[in-house]
Amino acid sequence: MTILKDLIRRFETERERFTSPSYNETQLRTDFLDPFFTLLGWDITNAQGKPTNEREVLVEEGLRGDVNENTKKPDYTFRLFADRKFFVEAKKPFVKIENDPQPAKQVRRYGFTAKLKISVLTNFEYLAIYDCSEPVKNDDIVTKRRVKLYHYLDYVEKFEEIKSLIGKESVYSGNFDENWDDIEIQIQRYNIDNLFLEQINEWRLLLGSEILTRNPEIDEFQLNDIVQSYINSIVFLRVCEDRNLEVYKTLLALAESENFNALIEKFRLADLKYNAGLFSQPLSNEIISDDSSVFWRIIKQLYFPASSYSFAVFSSDILGQIYEIFLGEQLKIENSHVVLKKKPEIEDRDVVTTPTFIVRDILGETVKQYCVGKTADEILNSKFADIACGSGAFLLETYQLLQDILVDYFIEHNQAQLIQTGINNYKLKFETKKQILLQCIFGIDKDFNAVEACKFGLLLKLLEDENNESISHPALPSLDNNIHYGNSLVEPSQTNNENHESINPFNFGEIKFDVIVGNPPYMATEHIKRFTPLEHPLYKKLFQSAYMQFDKYFLFIEKGFELLNDNGILGFIIPSKFAKVGAGKNLRGYLSERKAVEKIISFGANQVFKDKTTYTCLLILKKNHLNSLLYHEVENLGNWKVRNYNVNYDDVEFSALNEDSWVLIPNHLKQTFRSISYQSIELADLIGNDNIFNGIQTSKNDIYVQVATREDENYFYFNHDNVEWSVEKDLTRPYFKTSNGTDNLNTYRKLKPNSFVIYPYINDNGSIRFVDINVLQQNYPQTLRFLGNYKSALEKRDIKPIPETPDEWYRYGRHQSLEKCDVPAKLVVGVLSQGDKYAIDTSHTFISSGGTAGYCMITLPENSPYSIYYIQALLNSKYSEWFASLYGEVFRGGFIARGTKVIKKLPIRKIDFRNNDEHILHDRIAAAQQSLIDLQENIDNSLNNNRRLVPLKRQFSQQKSELNQLLKQLYNLGEDDNLIPKINESYGTD
Repeated sequence: MTILKDLIRRFETERERFTSPSYNETQLRTDFLDPFFTLLGWDITNAQGKPTNEREVLVEEGLRGDVNENTKKPDYTFRLFADRKFFVEAKKPFVKIENDPQPAKQVRRYGFTAKLKISVLTNFEYLAIYDCSEPVKNDDIVTKRRVKLYHYLDYVEKFEEIKSLIGKESVYSGNFDENWDDIEIQIQRYNIDNLFLEQINEWRLLLGSEILTRNPEIDEFQLNDIVQSYINSIVFLRVCEDRNLEVYKTLLALAESENFNALIEKFRLADLKYNAGLFSQPLSNEIISDDSSVFWRIIKQLYFPASSYSFAVFSSDILGQIYEIFLGEQLKIENSHVVLKKKPEIEDRDVVTTPTFIVRDILGETVKQYCVGKTADEILNSKFADIACGSGAFLLETYQLLQDILVDYFIEHNQAQLIQTGINNYKLKFETKKQILLQCIFGIDKDFNAVEACKFGLLLKLLEDENNESISHPALPSLDNNIHYGNSLVEPSQTNNENHESINPFNFGEIKFDVIVGNPPYMATEHIKRFTPLEHPLYKKLFQSAYMQFDKYFLFIEKGFELLNDNGILGFIIPSKFAKVGAGKNLRGYLSERKAVEKIISFGANQVFKDKTTYTCLLILKKNHLNSLLYHEVENLGNWKVRNYNVNYDDVEFSALNEDSWVLIPNHLKQTFRSISYQSIELADLIGNDNIFNGIQTSKNDIYVQVATREDENYFYFNHDNVEWSVEKDLTRPYFKTSNGTDNLNTYRKLKPNSFVIYPYINDNGSIRFVDINVLQQNYPQTLRFLGNYKSALEKRDIKPIPETPDEWYRYGRHQSLEKCDVPAKLVVGVLSQGDKYAIDTSHTFISSGGTAGYCMITLPENSPYSIYYIQALLNSKYSEWFASLYGEVFRGGFIARGTKVIKKLPIRKIDFRNNDEHILHDRIAAAQQSLIDLQENIDNSLNNNRRLVPLKRQFSQQKSELNQLLKQLYNLGEDDNLIPKINESYGTD
């Protein structure tokens, strides 16, 4: 605090000098701001020697006299590792920042463009914090979005407050984001991605319409390409203006004078200056008329006040994210009008960009690890690729990271290769940056427009931090040999020539890569068949992992690994279900056989993609025949992001993994897993495999399953296709039917049939016999009349075993479970369900099979000493739910697929019935479970009587807690019991 008091005393003593026009920003930063932010914990000069990629503060060079304020960057960028958290814009004390709205609008535009929550404006006399979530308007007053204003005489008293808001410890602990969390809602409301995307899409429609008017015969592909090329060209020149590579407002002057010839000449000169094909689409009257007003509209909307963006800080990764969403739609010509439509392959889903922190996590595990210990020449002769690159998010970050790594290398080995930009601050020479781009960065994508967007972003990235003096001429290289348009999963020799245009195979030749990174496309088999029908059979033929209902990302994992050099590394973010689903069996086998997996970092229930419920993991492969893989499950995503986290990996030997399912357990839970497993027996071993089974399969439920409108002693009556029918009761069974996608299946409610199923079978002393056509005609004419009316539909089914006679057309599609449903008591569970979904049925109710939409059942052997209520309580417990989540696939919303394969493996705590204490505990648990079911029935019967309902609910809650205590006593895990994740709660169930 003494240093701060000295700073304040000095400013106070010489205030007249410091507030004079001659005292400039550079002096202010050295005299006051650098020491002030150092007191807040920030390492301004990188005295700690952190890697360039993790430098805490980026400091801009002093303002040159020829630079317009619109073409300069913020004076300080404060970061969490490589992630920008807030800017500080410095003004000399002569500028009255407490009253002048211009500097306020400037710093707000910086922060808004960079998607930051807040940024800071200071001349030391005052320090103002601004909320940067809202677009800036020309008439905004100085106090608009100003959340804090401190006078220098208040700094000592308010120091701890200031430190909590913008201090280093606050940022690196995660408190910074919590403190400004309320601004996040505003950022989503005015998200620059959405706003700029809306603007670009408006330009696409306007420009497309004008081009179509001029060229009515143009095809849609060409229209999209030309429009994207023109928009890229204008945005590129506009960005170059704010980066001091072009004279500021050059384009605006052309727009205001509407000089089309001058614009054509500007494009021509830009093509000579920058090259790289950015201006290869010439402006001419053949494409668009010279009286076009669209170009002038686009250009004017790129300048303040029409635009809130500061392109000096409009980073390539933000532009890449915008283009990623942009590429999800395309211009279509309908009835001679241009419209925007989603591309067919994503028409039923949204394009989701990969969060930057995930990109950097993957690069940390791959690019950084690969470069450790390598020389600059070795790095420059390495190849880094994304084989489904989209608009280039991973390649942009890879390119920046390689620059930072080489800066650090040259600082240590050869500083002559660098340009010094400040104290302990360096950058690569332009030619070295160009060399990295051309020798190291590679991408492939099957979307032509994505490839063009990727090139565009990388070229802008090359020009970051450059000016006219530092670049060579022509400035930009062609990236045609680096970023390719093609299908990276299929090579030309693998398909017929006539299919090449449709499939667009890519020839890798002899090329291999040292690092492959990315977020490969997730596309289920049905979508592959629907959108790329020619590719599906090729994938089945070419890829070991194309098994059953495979997903496209399986193929990218396999292809990526094949494309690696020895000791090469691959890093993808993918759905974590690959480790569990049946379709992933061959992929698991492929990876296990090659001992390819180095790490799996699971995000568990943490949601990585904004507004999307997906369960993901980082998959890191290494071509080095490993002995084991490392597994970690992230508990707290917030702590993970700020690296306030001890990563405790579990070492899993490949010999412990099998193709059926990879059971991967966080290290801190491994002992708990072992303890529960040791005390337990798998359900299938306890009661027998045959007592865990699927429901019936009629293969035509809409005909066989009906809801009675009335009944008498012999018949059920029902309506079907607006006709009333009847069937004999003897050929029906009670049935549980899911209605409107929901059901009342609940652990604490007895299952109640809500319909009936037509059942053309007879139970003959425990043997199920099909009712043949003659018996049906003679004894069950009403059933035959109804089924006969739908004979043609029933004959189209795939019936197994194949009927021996043509008169068996009304058999069920499968013969499974016919005798098993008809038992005195059974447990019923939804295959795709959350907890509290184990209901007891005592009504001989029939249930349907049918994948994740169906049900499966559990019965106990007649001589079993275990109570069905004990089994029910354990299956419904957090212990079983946790095991179900480890064995079964987790779907959106936290639903766990717990088919028979999963249920058979669930642990049931063994009871030694000769041990009186264990016997009593078993009986108490069973009684507690049965009591809860009775209580729930009373609750359901008292829904309209609050006087009775309230105490019943309280009693239920109390008894449920008592049951949980009994289960806790049963497993006797001690403190480890608290480590078990409460799956229902973590996945958001009610």
